[in-house]
Amino acid sequence: MRRAAFALAAIGAIGAAATAEEIGTAIQVQPQVRAFPPGAPSRELVERNPIERGLTVRLTGRDAFLEVAYTREFDCKQQPSLSHGRISGVLTFLGPGDAALGDRSLPCKPMVAIRRGKAKIAQRPGELVVDVDTPDSVTKVKGTYARFLVDPFVGTFVGVDEGVVSVQANAGGDPVEVAAGHWVLVPPGGLPTRPAPLQALEESEDSPLKLFDFSTRPPGRPPP
Repeated sequence: MRRAAFALAAIGAIGAAATAEEIGTAIQVQPQVRAFPPGAPSRELVERNPIERGLTVRLTGRDAFLEVAYTREFDCKQQPSLSHGRISGVLTFLGPGDAALGDRSLPCKPMVAIRRGKAKIAQRPGELVVDVDTPDSVTKVKGTYARFLVDPFVGTFVGVDEGVVSVQANAGGDPVEVAAGHWVLVPPGGLPTRPAPLQALEESEDSPLKLFDFSTRPPGRPPP
């Protein structure tokens, strides 16, 4: 019985791997970044590795860095109200963190789930909305540059450098639109703060942003 169960588990894992859907490519990786594919053993992620839908990534160490280029066509005829079109852009993760890139159970929903850490998304304008899920909120990103800081004690910081995003707190309330040059904070279990200028936050002597480098270059690597 034990052998049969093991054989069935192995077949299931092979089937999951065979049906993996590639949604992007790791274009820059600086250790340590570990990948956890659904139904398959974990592995160290390296440059040029394909990114499968539903892949969980875990970055450890202050200098860990991951940049993912993604592109995907959606033609969900069975659920036309969800997604029909294209997404493409770049996701950047810096420092310790955890994230899930897409969800295999929701193939018609462009999304990334940031559970902890720092990230930046650069999304092409005129394409589909990408949902950025965190423990505190869902941010709808469409054709914009936005940065995120997710911390279990502080909550979710969303800063918008270009375009407009919509932030919906998981605790309820109305969604808040955040325009370019502004930021909001969604505290754990709370509602978003009123949008405030990024410039004032960045220039403040006690700004929390001074503690977090949102550079899109790996630590220690010089600019091109």
